Formats: sequence, C-alpha cells, structure tokens
Amino acid sequence: MSNNPGGLNGSIWSKNGSSRLNNRYYAPARPSSQPSIPSQPQPIPQPRQPLLPQQYQPPQQSQLPVPSQISLPPPQPALAPPTSSIASTRLRPAQAFNRFEQACQRLRWKFIDLQTSYHRALNAIDFGFTVAEAEKNFKVDFYEFYAWIEQALVLLLLVFGITIPRGPGHGGRAHAYHYQVIVALEAPTCPVYEALGTGEANQALRKAKELRNKWKDMSEGKDTPPLKMYDLNWLVGQILGGLEVGYAIAARAVEEEALRGQGEDMDEQMAMGADGEWDWMVEPMDWEGV
Repeated sequence: MSNNPGGLNGSIWSKNGSSRLNNRYYAPARPSSQPSIPSQPQPIPQPRQPLLPQQYQPPQQSQLPVPSQISLPPPQPALAPPTSSIASTRLRPAQAFNRFEQACQRLRWKFIDLQTSYHRALNAIDFGFTVAEAEKNFKVDFYEFYAWIEQALVLLLLVFGITIPRGPGHGGRAHAYHYQVIVALEAPTCPVYEALGTGEANQALRKAKELRNKWKDMSEGKDTPPLKMYDLNWLVGQILGGLEVGYAIAARAVEEEALRGQGEDMDEQMAMGADGEWDWMVEPMDWEGV
C-alpha cells in the first residue's frame, strides 16, 4: 500500500463512483512485480478508468501520549457482514445486484480504513504501539475486510442465480464454504470467470483467503511472517479490480434482463432491491469459529 496515486476516478471505488458502468472492454494491467498466468481471456466490460486502488496518505497527526508499555490484547473481529444465507435465493437478480453494489460501497469505505491501519502497523512506534500489537490489530482488520470481499462475491454470483450452499456447523464445513465461493468463480461457465475466476485477480483472492485463515484468530499466538513480506497493495488492488469488472458484467446482465421483459421495470426492481436499504448488513451473524 504505497503512496502512488491510483486511477480510481470514474470507477465504482472513486469518490463520485458511478452506479452503472459503460459496456466497454477492459483487461486489468499486470503489475511488474507479479508473474502472469497464460490465458486467453474473452472481452469483458471495461470500467471508465483503469482500476488501481487509490493510495491514501494518512494526514499528519500530532503524537498522542499513548502508553506503549501497556500491552493490550488484540480486538476480536467487529460485526461482519451477514451470512450468505441471508442473501437468499429469493432475491431477484436486480435485488442481488443492488446488495452487491451496497457491499462494494462498504468495501470502498473499509478500504480506506485498511490503508490507514496498514500505515499504522508499519509505523507502530510512531503511533505508540509495539510492532507485535500493531501487526495483530492490522491482521484483525484484514480478516474483517475479507469478510466483506466474500459477501460481495456471493451477491455477485447471486445476480446470475449461482448459490453457494452452506451446511450447518463450523470447522471443516465452514472452511469448505469459503473455499467453494472461489471454486464457483473458477468454473469456466461462470459469467464472471474472466473477471475473478482466472488470472491475477483469482491469484489474489486465493492468497487473501489464505491470509484470512492465518489471521482469523490472533489469540492463537501463531507466528506469521511480518507484514512487509506481503505485497498487500497488489493483493487488494487485484481483487478490487476484478470486482469492478464483475460489477460491469452484472450491471449489463440486469439491464438486458429488464429489456427482455423478463421482470418488472428496472427502476421498480432496484427499488425492491433496496429492501430496507442497508438493514441487511447489520443483521446478526455467527462468524465465530468459522
């Protein structure tokens, strides 16, 4: 998460992000530091601007007298997005798309928080924390951020009628659910396969899931490589880029369905999709032990 400016203007991640993207064609750029996977991608809708996560430079702050000698336990993950079973199969494509759009807006908000958290973690002493405390707190933040990534993916798949069944219980079954979300994207028949099921966006998703599993419970005290060993800017940038391309594909699919007359008027469907506006995001969810 460097300080180089990104190309977010006009994308769904920008300050004035559009809720609909033009149906152009876009291939995410490959960072020079990462190898590519040979593939033959099909043309996919292009965002208005090439997508890279905008680098946020935290404002200069006066040093507050934080007693660094006091070691506090890392926080438990805060309220995560609701379980995917809440985004039920009863959602129409336009409703699922509306929730997907809301999840993307939430991701944009949390992305800024993640950047500032990463900055604090890499400069722990300046903010009055030990390195260990700062890294543990950032890893909890990343765990929460990945939960929103996964919720956005599940809703994106629901736009196309693809559901990920979730069995009861925790442990292995729950881990299998998180794995199956990515597997569904990797099916060549998946409408957003080229956006998120292959190439570097898919590599980044798999790596993010791996880190999510490693960092989900800081109380275990397991040693992990320091944060500087991870290219988190590339990781998050590829995922957000893939989500934006998937957003364009989903927007076009919902609009085409409305034009074919296979549903109610588009505006009416989107109004129905609002169903309680953002209430679905704060419904209770049991992510503990997942």
